[in-house]
Amino acid sequence: MTDTPKPIRIAIILNGQEFVCHSVMLPFSLEGYPPVDLVLYGRQFETPASGLTVNLLPGLHPEEFDLVLDGQFLTAGSTAFSPAKVDNLITGPAARFLKGVVCQLQELRQKQEINSGIIMSATDGLITINEDHVIVGYNLGAEQMFGYTRQEALGQDLKLIIPPPYTGVHRDYLKRYLATREAHVLGRQRRLTARRRDGQEFPLSISFSVAEIQGNLYFTAIMRDITEYQAMEDRMLQSERLAAVGNTVAHIAHEIKNPLLIIGGFARQLLKTPEFDDQARRKLSIMAEEVSHLEEMVAEMRDFVRRPPTQKRPGQIAEVIQGTLELFQDTFREHQITVRQVEETPLPPVAFDPKQVHQVLINLLKNALEAMPAGGEITITSRVRGDQVEISVADTGEGMPPEVAGNIFQPYFTTKEKGTGLGLAICQNIMAEHGGCLFADSAPGRGATFTIQLPLKETTPAVEAALPHSRA
Repeated sequence: MTDTPKPIRIAIILNGQEFVCHSVMLPFSLEGYPPVDLVLYGRQFETPASGLTVNLLPGLHPEEFDLVLDGQFLTAGSTAFSPAKVDNLITGPAARFLKGVVCQLQELRQKQEINSGIIMSATDGLITINEDHVIVGYNLGAEQMFGYTRQEALGQDLKLIIPPPYTGVHRDYLKRYLATREAHVLGRQRRLTARRRDGQEFPLSISFSVAEIQGNLYFTAIMRDITEYQAMEDRMLQSERLAAVGNTVAHIAHEIKNPLLIIGGFARQLLKTPEFDDQARRKLSIMAEEVSHLEEMVAEMRDFVRRPPTQKRPGQIAEVIQGTLELFQDTFREHQITVRQVEETPLPPVAFDPKQVHQVLINLLKNALEAMPAGGEITITSRVRGDQVEISVADTGEGMPPEVAGNIFQPYFTTKEKGTGLGLAICQNIMAEHGGCLFADSAPGRGATFTIQLPLKETTPAVEAALPHSRA
């Protein structure tokens, strides 16, 4: 057990009010406070264990310093340090005492610099406010997180980064704590919403602490931007939901597949029987069509939950585009739809699964066809953009309102009377398994454009060797 250090007691005798002490607060750093430069002098030049150099005393020029401390009277008798020439020299016991105080202050400053350096450089955001809800501490992590510099944030109300309606709630909590000293969120991890300088709101994980310093309370929050973490959680939750739905769908599809085959087969056989009149044939025809529609739905549900693994190989995706367009030639003609192909840049070979990409293109062309019941134009644009190959399918239909465009890739979301809502979800999954993506751009009155991207970086070494120009 060590003894408690004896406190230093200093009595200051004033002549009026010429000397006033001000309490200072150092919010995370020593900005604005001058450093202390200690230079040692002695009768011989040496470098003691402390690492500080002791210079020769004759080299000391007192006019270069604000204060000279000579505890051992080494400057006594020197004309250069006579009272007539030097007014910043303190000797004897007073100098020895002040030397101890200065050394302690220097050590405290070094510790403060270490602590402030750790806090200032922390990647998490740290913000401290006082009892008036004013920001008094703000580190570099907070600068990067919120977009405000320290100079802009310090001295501002905390509402600077709190979006409404949470501003009033936070201020009320602070008032309640100051009145009751009862903590409800201190010491706990919570998730809240904050606001960046550009107005963007984002989720963050935050923990609060309070410190009482000289009778004043200071509240510090340690914050972490969890935008990516929350997105990952959402994806995991979505995956779990889809897995549960998928198991159910797979079971249902398996159970109804065989009965549908039997019903559809019987309906098509009966259509060939000459004994039925036109009305009966029309009913059988409707039955066969509905069964076919149900079989397509079952096939889509099966593909969604039990799609075969992707079999990628190097190839020309332009050939798949042409093959898909040939399937729709007659249909486009019947519906008065013209097709325009635009090749902005030559398409290099890429690694992809021809059958699956063919399925994606069929779905996109079918959707474009259905979006233009009175005819129109489909534009297929191909290009290389960065490290991606892009294929865009644009139509001149009515377009989609935001509430539809934002949900078209959600499983089971559909605006069609007899749609499963799985077509685009399956297409998006196929592109994701290729390392690419599928996205849409649409607005009411200006049609819709669906774009698939395939990465060039996933091409095989043989394909890369055949494409030296792609590295230019």
